[in-house]
Amino acid sequence: MLREEFAIFEEAPGLIDPILPFVYLDSAATMQRPNQVIEKEAEYYKTQNANPLRGLYKLSEQSTKVLNQTRVKVAKYIGADPDEIVFIKNTTEGINLIANGVRELISEKEKILVSLDSHHSNILPFTERYSEQTVVTDDILGEFNKDKEAVKLVALTGLSNVSGEEQDELIGKLQESGYNGAILVDAAQMVAHRRIDVRKMDVDFLVFSGHKMGAPMGIGVLYMRREWMEKIRPLNYGGEMVEGVEYRDGIIKSELAFGPQKFEGGTINMGGVAGLAAAIDFWQDHNKNNKLFEAIEELTLFTKEQIGEVEDAEVYYAKNGIVLLNIKGVHTHDTSQILSNYGVMVRAGWHCAEPFLTEKKIGPAVRISLMFYNTKNELKYLTSILKKVRSEMGL
Repeated sequence: MLREEFAIFEEAPGLIDPILPFVYLDSAATMQRPNQVIEKEAEYYKTQNANPLRGLYKLSEQSTKVLNQTRVKVAKYIGADPDEIVFIKNTTEGINLIANGVRELISEKEKILVSLDSHHSNILPFTERYSEQTVVTDDILGEFNKDKEAVKLVALTGLSNVSGEEQDELIGKLQESGYNGAILVDAAQMVAHRRIDVRKMDVDFLVFSGHKMGAPMGIGVLYMRREWMEKIRPLNYGGEMVEGVEYRDGIIKSELAFGPQKFEGGTINMGGVAGLAAAIDFWQDHNKNNKLFEAIEELTLFTKEQIGEVEDAEVYYAKNGIVLLNIKGVHTHDTSQILSNYGVMVRAGWHCAEPFLTEKKIGPAVRISLMFYNTKNELKYLTSILKKVRSEMGL
């Protein structure tokens, strides 16, 4: 579906290997870019390239317009207000911004809860800064109920990159149990599989990387509820995130900007901003009535059925475009390499989810991650190669 909208499926196969098929099954790592995203980013650099906010000449004003219009577009897409949208590099930077920014707001006796199924990028920013206060658990609700007054921040994964499971219900249950602290959602995977409305979710922070939904790499979004703007400290200090910097009697005094600008120190990836706007347009144009989300789930179920025919396959999870498996007796990297030898691209290893995969007694695994542009013929081909893995290993 919509493969004609992605130049890579036409142009890359001949460049990489003119003989092998080109079967890309690693969209959880990064989604391929629609043509309109690539074209919009190129157009920006060809016709609008200038630093936004900093020039009074027309080219800079045009760049500023792109920045402002994209902020409005992103806000509308996730149910926020434009002044609650902060542009960042990626999900990792956004979570680190929050983890660093709440340092003065959480006392030594208070707790931070992090869901066990989190990507390392949602765990390490807290455990490395608040080792004594952070509890990583697969029972967020139970941990909260042990000491309700102590919990001040809960960091959740909107949709797991290894199981495909969502945590929408957990957010509701937490709030029903009386939790009124801050909630942070890592929506890196969620953004390409679920509608997001931060108001309905009633969360304080939500973060995603643009490349997970077909935008360029190097641009991401942090939603920060407005009332947190003054409380949170910036991660980066530098140009454009201050109203003014005074130098008197050898002392520097600065006044931080209010709103998104406070957290956007330095030059923004404006080509990425332009591409992000085009990616949102793509999803809005093609995902009417959740058509693309449903296509992904249909492919997920089809993949599960197909792999069910592989006698030696152990399937651990199959949901929301994520299929996690191993071939019995074969190391995950060997399976991945054999698939690669036949032109099939998957991810193998811990997937930056080592605590979760260890706790579930799964260990390293092969991850197939699907997007609406995959085809059933590709998945039948995948299955035919999986059936050969053990024999290729001499087993």
